[in-house]
Amino acid sequence: MEKWRALVAAEQEVARCRAEVNQLPSRVDLLAKALSSSSAWDRSSALDFLHLFPEDVPKLLDLLVDLSLSTGWALPARVAIRAARKEIDPSKFARVALECLSDGEVEDYLRLADLLAEVEAWEALSAVIGKAAESSDAEIREVSRSFTESHGGMLP
Repeated sequence: MEKWRALVAAEQEVARCRAEVNQLPSRVDLLAKALSSSSAWDRSSALDFLHLFPEDVPKLLDLLVDLSLSTGWALPARVAIRAARKEIDPSKFARVALECLSDGEVEDYLRLADLLAEVEAWEALSAVIGKAAESSDAEIREVSRSFTESHGGMLP
């Protein structure tokens, strides 16, 4: 029982600290540095924070989409993006998605298209599908075909 009480006390302290960080005027800069950090603890804490307080997700979308393409950070980045999906400007989402694919591999196209479909970012998904269709790589063109087939009715 003593260990449980210690865990509860630690969780309460974390919640108090999160609330204080949420009041900081420099919060977005702090989160951007944490998301760009090589420290797994910094990134993990920033992603957890953004999941609980998603207000800054649109401002950090480029970093979050980039993290969503990496194997180790894909899931928590997706969770943070999903928490704010209704607040993200569709044209910004499309621009950020295309920028992340500048030298994209087939896995990047798959991960990004899957994320965009999951959060119902149809304009961005349409842009990614269009870019994939123009690729000289047959596997990337297949991503376009597959997502057009499965989500074509939702696309603008």
